[in-house]
Amino acid sequence: MTKTFLKKILFAGTFAGLTATGASAQMALPASLTLASSSKIWFDGTSNVKSFSCSAKKIDLNVVSDADASPAKTVKSASLSIPVAQLDCKNGTMNGHMLDALKADKNPTITWKLSSYSVVGTDVVMSGSLTIAGREKPIELHGIGVASNGTITLKGTKVLRMTEFGVKPPSLMFGTMKVADPITVSYDLVLNQ
Repeated sequence: MTKTFLKKILFAGTFAGLTATGASAQMALPASLTLASSSKIWFDGTSNVKSFSCSAKKIDLNVVSDADASPAKTVKSASLSIPVAQLDCKNGTMNGHMLDALKADKNPTITWKLSSYSVVGTDVVMSGSLTIAGREKPIELHGIGVASNGTITLKGTKVLRMTEFGVKPPSLMFGTMKVADPITVSYDLVLNQ
């Protein structure tokens, strides 16, 4: 594995925890890499009635990097912010319940900050903090990076419990529909040279 490839995987890995569609992502990628519009982040959950899936339509990302540094020190800092109002479950009623559950009126953004990262082969591990509904918790994210024909693909998932962030899983229709506590956050990023 070349030093250049390692640098690209490290830099791309900083986005693996949370990102959004390429059209709405705001980030400073190296000139040799661009985030494909097919890149996405979403979360899946279940209830006693049906499953659901919601996606981030907008994300603000700030990355400070040093392309000339060693692979272990390429990224100096990384943080992101997702407006809660830009999460979409493709159902207006469900979107409203999600905004209430996430206390969007008092905590309009979900934020993540990188504290450290490591790369072993194609495995990228990022440690940082995630703030949801005003509650900050440490988080470790794992991603797999694969390079092929000038494209780097990063994929991964992370199971989170809403109650760990003080979020009460919604209960609707007088309690006949109850949302399960765990949700699975997934990402699928494609970066092109």
